[in-house]
Amino acid sequence: MEQIARAAGVGVGTVYRHFPDRAALVRAVIADRLAHVGRLVAAAGTALDGPDPRAAWEGFLDGILESGLPMLLPALAPRARDADVFTPDLVDERARTAAAAAGVVGAAQDRGLIRADVGVPEILLMFAAALRPLPGLPDELNAALLERRAPLLRAALRPGGDPLPGRPVEVADLLTTLAP
Repeated sequence: MEQIARAAGVGVGTVYRHFPDRAALVRAVIADRLAHVGRLVAAAGTALDGPDPRAAWEGFLDGILESGLPMLLPALAPRARDADVFTPDLVDERARTAAAAAGVVGAAQDRGLIRADVGVPEILLMFAAALRPLPGLPDELNAALLERRAPLLRAALRPGGDPLPGRPVEVADLLTTLAP
């Protein structure tokens, strides 16, 4: 908590007044990011029916990237079944948000915007893995690599490539695994 307070430019007492323990802080971050993704999903669901569905899909992906969610996944994964963090309400919200995101991915697939053989968990984890800066590289090189990663990953999702092995990992697969 001390490191978080330092990064936020506040005293540790301020952090503890708002978040009595680390689990409360993690819950607040997750709830905030789920609410943000929920807004992105709602906007994308409407925009995909508009005049430029490709721009709507790419805007949705950009919003997910900017939300920081893919970068948080590796840090949250070890706590995904932690009942102190994932209270029943938060588990329900995670399931609702994931199902709604799956609906957006399905709509993009139905419109031929992305390949049919990928699921939401695969997309999020692909972005999480690819968007982390590489340790030890100069900032300028990491910035150049990061600038091209998102467009490269969007291109990899477009239809027309060789079929992927196996079946897509779906939201239900992930939620079943993460159930407390």
